[in-house]
Order: sequence, then structure tokens, then C-alpha cells
Amino acid sequence: MPGRSAVFTCRLLAVSVVAVLHSAAGADEATIVKPREGTWIQSEEVQVIAKAAGAQLHLDGKPVEADEPFPGVFHARVPISSGQHLLRLESADGIHEVRFRAGGDPVGDGVEPFVDHPPIRIECAHCHSVSRRGRFRFSGGCQTCHAKEQFIQTHSHELHELASCGMCHDAHGSSVAKLLVLPRDQACKQCHN
Repeated sequence: MPGRSAVFTCRLLAVSVVAVLHSAAGADEATIVKPREGTWIQSEEVQVIAKAAGAQLHLDGKPVEADEPFPGVFHARVPISSGQHLLRLESADGIHEVRFRAGGDPVGDGVEPFVDHPPIRIECAHCHSVSRRGRFRFSGGCQTCHAKEQFIQTHSHELHELASCGMCHDAHGSSVAKLLVLPRDQACKQCHN
């Protein structure tokens, strides 16, 4: 079992990594959150989430009608056919594109299906809100839906040892088992050698 200094170092490293990733991506930088580049979607609909001020979304060259649940945050569910697709986000920040595949069978490609989280439809406001300063933020706690007892049974860490669940898990979904950001051996190596 690691000593207190090792746990503190891991926490400090995790907070630093999150801060660097947040500043590198830029809190207000245009980005496509969903779908992810190179993913395979089994469904006949794709959930689109993008962040950008004054943006336009196009799927395979056609405009996407999206709700704006928060300023500069776009959300849509779009029916899709089997095959390759291109999602394009155009904003003052530039052009961002994501290629993904739907339907069919990716056997042999080494591609795992993208699993949405949560698997049921909920509103963005379940986990997000706008701060008093007008900034979009994560405001829900994972324990709103996931019981602490379940966490203890499936994790080797106590809740207080981790800066956030997002250190290891992707709250919007993943093509890695257990909704991990990276495969387990790589995710653990972020803090453990």
C-alpha cells in the first residue's frame, strides 16, 4: 500500500494533468465532444455534442439542427445510415472534423464499439450548469447516480484518493471497457509505475 506521500504525489500529478489538459484544450476552445474520432457506433442514430461560440455543424455535408442547452454548447441526436461519416464543426475558432463509422461489423479492424454514458437519455442539465459568471461547467456528482457502495466494490481506491472520476473515466462515453479514458494498464500508469 502506498504511503501518504505517494498518494499525495499521485493526487498532485492528477490535478496537474487535468489542469494542463484543460488549459491545453482551452476552456472556450471549439471542440467536438461526441462522436469521437475513429469510433464505431452500433446505433442508427448518433449523439452529437459540440462546444463553440456561434458554430455550425454539418454531418456528411448537411446542416445539423442542434439544441443549445447552454451558451456555446450544441446537442443533437441525428439518424445515420451504415458506413463512414464526417462531422464538421465550423466556428470563429476554426474548422474541426471527426470521422466515425456506423453500423456494419468492424470485426478484424480492432475497433471496439463506442458505448454512450449514460446509456439512457438524460438532459445535459443533469450533470452540467452555468456558473454565476456565465461559464459552462460540470456541476453534478457521479454519486448522484452511482452509489458509493458500488464504487467501493469495483475500485481499488477510496473516493477521497482521487481528484475526480474523470481522471480515469469518460463521462460522455468510450470505446474502452468500463468507460475508461485509456485502457486499464495505461490508465493506472498515470499515477502508478
